[in-house]
Amino acid sequence: MDIKQSISFSAQLQSADNTPFANFNGSVDESAVPSVNYYISNQEVYRANTKLFRDSLTTFQNTVFDAADKKTAELESETTTTTTTEASAE
Repeated sequence: MDIKQSISFSAQLQSADNTPFANFNGSVDESAVPSVNYYISNQEVYRANTKLFRDSLTTFQNTVFDAADKKTAELESETTTTTTTEASAE
């Protein structure tokens, strides 16, 4: 069995009066490749809050990309450890 692992992120954005208007979803796969998507559920509220939306999207993207960077570092560390161990065994 081949089990795949990923890290998932989600957030719902609300206006100042607590009206939800956007959803963010993101993930980092086992190879450290990030993915970010958003869905605007209320266009009227979105148009009244575009700055909030853009700032929040940037924050969300940075969170996902930071996780991807961390996963990349872990993978590189595993590769270095494996290479070092193999070289020592020779």
